[in-house]
Amino acid sequence: MAKIISVINLKGGVAKTTTTVQLAECLVSEFSKKVLVIDLDPQTNATISLIPEEHWEKLDEEGQTLYQLFQDKLEKTKHFDLSKALQKEVSNLHLRNLHLLASSIRFIDIQDRISEIPAKTGYAINPMEIIKTAVYPILENYDYVMIDCPPNLGFITRNGIEISDYFLIPTIPDTLSTYGIPQIIRTIDQFTKERPLSIRCLGLVITKFDSRSSSHDRGKRNLPVRFAKIFKELGINEAPIFNTIMPQANATSEAMEFSNTPTTFKQKYGRSKSGNRYLYEYVEDLAREFIANAK
Repeated sequence: MAKIISVINLKGGVAKTTTTVQLAECLVSEFSKKVLVIDLDPQTNATISLIPEEHWEKLDEEGQTLYQLFQDKLEKTKHFDLSKALQKEVSNLHLRNLHLLASSIRFIDIQDRISEIPAKTGYAINPMEIIKTAVYPILENYDYVMIDCPPNLGFITRNGIEISDYFLIPTIPDTLSTYGIPQIIRTIDQFTKERPLSIRCLGLVITKFDSRSSSHDRGKRNLPVRFAKIFKELGINEAPIFNTIMPQANATSEAMEFSNTPTTFKQKYGRSKSGNRYLYEYVEDLAREFIANAK
């Protein structure tokens, strides 16, 4: 059965989606793993990083994005078909073992209505278990499932948390990006006690690190104590800060453009260097730590 990881931060722009896509592509391309990406973020950035935008639009029109799965529960319809919605051999690297369940910007229209699902279904469906019920039959086909969560802890994110073994927090080492981290850990700890769930924090990944920034350097130095303090307060096992620090680089954003035509993983993430290392080397190191921690 797959190891399932929700990727979460309450602050936008911290490379949450980039981390999800980079890890997924690296795990498949360089480590021969089978990976499913579940895009729950209404911004759909993971989706359009992995399939052409016009293909996503067609899926959305045909009711084969995850929005439709939730909409079906609200409207008592049956348009969503997992076999049609599951996109195989995605990424502009054409990776046979990388699959996708696409998101939709229309998630925004229903995220506040998901609480209505129990009443609309005669309390037969738990609104936190919609993703779990839909994808459970295919989980055995993968080594890892990466869930790109919205920047909140509402019902859609809780659907990801509900089925996850771990959650991973990417963050820029500045005050605004790290401010919500205690809330994430405390709230998920509360979820685990309410349900109960077995999800654990896989760790924290420092992203978009600017070695020339004194605030980033200060934030990096202060994070270990601040991060450890949260777990101590809750009385739960401490999670690590990954040793691999992902640098700020314009080439990383450019690599997320599906219209590019790289032929290999190293070519896709090797257009520039940071600290005398190619960017793909950082991703590979991150993937190695990810594999070692997600046991």
